[in-house]
Amino acid sequence: MVTHETSGSARERRRTQGLRSAAQWLRREADLTRRMIADNLLVSLLPTVLAAVAAGSRHGLPVGERLTGIGKAALLAVLLVYINDCANQVHSGAEDAHNKPYRPIPAGLATASGLARRYTVVAALSLLTGWAFGVWQWVLIFAIAVFLAYRWGSPRHYLWWKPAFNLTGALAPPAAGWQILAPLDTTAWTWIGFVAVYFTLALIYEDVRDMEGDSAVGRRTPALLFGPAFVRNWFAAFMVVLPVAFYLVPARMSGAGDWRGVVCAAVIGLLSWTCAARALLRRGRSAERLTFQLFFLVWGLTLATAPLLITRA
Repeated sequence: MVTHETSGSARERRRTQGLRSAAQWLRREADLTRRMIADNLLVSLLPTVLAAVAAGSRHGLPVGERLTGIGKAALLAVLLVYINDCANQVHSGAEDAHNKPYRPIPAGLATASGLARRYTVVAALSLLTGWAFGVWQWVLIFAIAVFLAYRWGSPRHYLWWKPAFNLTGALAPPAAGWQILAPLDTTAWTWIGFVAVYFTLALIYEDVRDMEGDSAVGRRTPALLFGPAFVRNWFAAFMVVLPVAFYLVPARMSGAGDWRGVVCAAVIGLLSWTCAARALLRRGRSAERLTFQLFFLVWGLTLATAPLLITRA
C-alpha cells in the first residue's frame, strides 16, 4: 500500500532530479556558448553598446533611460554574435579542428545539426528582440547577411564575399545600438561609417591567424593568395595611420578639432601602433591571437571616444 508520505517522497525526488537536470543543461549550454562566441564577443559587444552610450550622450537622455538602452544594446549584441558564430561553426568543423579545437564541434560538445537547431531558435529570438526594441530592420539585415554568407559563401570566392559580409556586420549592430536610444543622424553615420569601413579594411589580419585551417578547407584568403607578409604590412599601415584619420574625420567633423580630439587620437595611436608593431614583429598563433584581441580593443576604444567628443544635438 502506497502511503501519502511515500508518494510525497517520490514527487520530491522527481522534482529534485528535474532541477538537477535543468542545472546540468544550463551549465552545458553556458559552456558551449562561451566556447562558441569567445573569439568574437568583444568585437560584437563593444561597438553596439558604445553606440548606445554615444546616442544617449548626444541627446542628453536621463541616466535611467540611458542604462536601459545600454542593457538592451548589450543583450542584442550577444544574440547577434550567437547567431553569427553558430551559423559559421555549423559549416566549419573541419577548419576549427585545426585552428580552434576548443569550439563546440571539435570539442565534442555539439554536432552540426545541433548547432543548426540552436541557430534557428536564436535567430527567431533575435528578430523578436529587434522588433521589441524598434530596430528590427538592422537585425533583419544582419540575419540575412549571416544566412547568405554561411549558406552560399564558397571558400573559393571568400576574397569577394567576406569583406562585404564584414562591412555589414560592422555597420548593422552599432546602428541598432544607436537607434535603440535615438534616431540615426549625420553625426551617428559619420562615426559608425568611419569605424565600420576603416576597421573592415584592416580586418583581413584575421586570415594570418587562421592560415592552417583555411588552407585545409581550400579557402582563398588574402593571406594565402598574397602571403602573410603582405597582410601584416597592410594591417600595420592602417594601424599606424589610424590616429591621423580619426582626428581628421570623426573628431573634427564632430566639432572636436581642439585638444580633446588630439588627446583621444594620441591614446588611440598608442594602442594602434602597438598593434602595428606586434603584427610586424610577433609570430605564432598565440601572439597573433593576442594582437587580434588588441585590435578589437582599438576598435572599441575608437567608438568609446564618441561620447566624449560628440556635441549635444
